[in-house]
Amino acid sequence: MNRKTLTAVVAFALLGLVAFFALRQPEKGENASDRARPLPPIAAGSLDTIDVTRQGVTSTLKREGGKYKVTAPVAAAADESNAKAAFEALEKLTLGNVVTENKAKHAEFEVDDAKAIHVVAKAGAATSADLLVGKAVGNGTMVRVAGKDEVWQAVGPLRSTLDKSPADWRDRSVITFSTADAETLTVKAGGSSSGVIVVKKNGKTAQGEDQWDLSSTSVPKMERLDNSVPNGIVSALSSFKTNDFADGAAPAGTGLDNPSLTITVGLKGGKNATLLVGNKKAPDELYMKTPESPQIYVVKSFNSDRIVKRPIDFKDKTLADVGEADLKEVAVTHGADSYTLVHEGTTWKATKPPKFNLDPGRTPSIGGGFKDWKANSIATDAPPATTGLAKPKATIVMKSTKGDTTTFKVGEDAADKQNVYLSSSKSTDVYLAPKWSVDRLLPKLDDLKKK
Repeated sequence: MNRKTLTAVVAFALLGLVAFFALRQPEKGENASDRARPLPPIAAGSLDTIDVTRQGVTSTLKREGGKYKVTAPVAAAADESNAKAAFEALEKLTLGNVVTENKAKHAEFEVDDAKAIHVVAKAGAATSADLLVGKAVGNGTMVRVAGKDEVWQAVGPLRSTLDKSPADWRDRSVITFSTADAETLTVKAGGSSSGVIVVKKNGKTAQGEDQWDLSSTSVPKMERLDNSVPNGIVSALSSFKTNDFADGAAPAGTGLDNPSLTITVGLKGGKNATLLVGNKKAPDELYMKTPESPQIYVVKSFNSDRIVKRPIDFKDKTLADVGEADLKEVAVTHGADSYTLVHEGTTWKATKPPKFNLDPGRTPSIGGGFKDWKANSIATDAPPATTGLAKPKATIVMKSTKGDTTTFKVGEDAADKQNVYLSSSKSTDVYLAPKWSVDRLLPKLDDLKKK
């Protein structure tokens, strides 16, 4: 291709790009001062009702005496922040330029009936604004007055302020209290995991966390408490919010007539904050409610994992707490990657495989693998066929300088792929241990070999 042809091709391509972007941009608008404003100014504090129609569903927001509520599609308390932002945005509405009068471009700017957010703002019985709110462009938002063809550019992010689902306009708060007021925690489980545990706050730990003591009435019995569990529950419950609402659902259909868990925080002054946990709506969703209200909530697992703890989950899940200096030997049976390391002074020596040339720089992960080693939970409903512990994939034997020996059996990965089934010779429990913490003790021999 000669230089003239190449230049022509490049020029043609540049003209094509210019044309493309020009077509995508709003038409050159008239200044708002060139024509009458389609809406009169809305005085601050004058609006008392906003109807927001999104995807065919209308949410109605009411403001009374500075307070907000939702009256449709159901009556409920409003999310204070979202509702306030909506009223203020409409009362501060400023229109800049007319972008287009071409009705054919309504869909492009999302101010057509199919894509727009339809907003009707009222002061008493009078309608102050009836708008179709479209897409954001630059620092503004495309808007159209209902019944008109002109598309205006409103100042500010009006679309994001009003583009809310019915649940987003509602107050999602389920339980709210100060963690400092929590004095006791009771968790009662039903079904196959039946039991009850009662713990009472008793000062602070050395790390400054709340210290909890077990009550003698707890079932099942346990020698030591995992202090992070009650702290996690109380912290999460103190400002607990739902993800969605199960309006019209009956307690019998959600399992809340016979909850699988009843969690109660005893507060100063004799008050209680109680949460009932029902069935799963989906693999990652649970039905929940409080005893005081008929409202049923739908809560995602990422929001409830710190709260939904069975009595057995309060049990201390320490697998080992032996520092490297106190380790004598680590022996791993893991097929072709089996090894035995002996700790002599401050160095490690491999006795298996024979004549193995160990790289000392590769041992810290093994030497530190037994310090403060904890499982994430205890498995109570996993059969041997699931855990794989009848025929373990690996066996880890740890010997300390104090003469203690602990054998760990490594089973299958859990369904979440983040944990591994594990057993210890020091307990009858089956644990779910973090996969990374187990993998660090099961390196390939090639990774331990001095290169």
